Amino acid sequence: MLNLENQSKRLYYFVIPFLVIAGIIFWGHLRISWPDAALKTTRQYLEDQFPGVQWELAKMTMVGESLGKKWRLEFSSSPKDGRRIQANLLVDRWRPGKVVGKFVFMLSPPQILAGGWNHPTFSERLSVKISGMNFFLIGIFLLILQCYWLYRVYRRGKFRNLDGIILVLLGAALLLTLVVIEVHPAFMIAYPLIFAFLGMVATSGEGERSA
Repeated sequence: MLNLENQSKRLYYFVIPFLVIAGIIFWGHLRISWPDAALKTTRQYLEDQFPGVQWELAKMTMVGESLGKKWRLEFSSSPKDGRRIQANLLVDRWRPGKVVGKFVFMLSPPQILAGGWNHPTFSERLSVKISGMNFFLIGIFLLILQCYWLYRVYRRGKFRNLDGIILVLLGAALLLTLVVIEVHPAFMIAYPLIFAFLGMVATSGEGERSA
């Protein structure tokens, strides 16, 4: 017989909050993966610092790892006086609205127009000590914990509020790990849907099972 109390609990304590959090994390994943925000930030900076100068993007690359990921953008310009200007800017990929490094110089003769590099934050210094493989292993560990907890609820045959909270936290932690690793966006969409579906099945509580 269908357990209506179990149905509402798993929706309000697991499926709905997990999918909402997954959507927020997915938006953050796109934000650090797409260069649009960084381009807007750097162009705004150059326009404010050097009004009237037309800049062309010469190169854009990803640098850094983990929480220390940056966008490196190289611009060039030729003002009316013919002296070429080059700009090398760094934008924090986790905070794409922030320029964390700038080096703008003019050629013939060389002249530094702007310069400065922010020191790495504590989280950046800490994260560079954890390799991508370690983050991958952390993700595997979190996935194993999820499977174990789903199996535990399935064996019990009854879904509790605490189960939903734990499953949401484990799912969110794994998604954040995937963001750091930077898996394909399609996987970031597929995983929450699969996990939510498996959670619905495992926590259905239709029929009591022996502990």
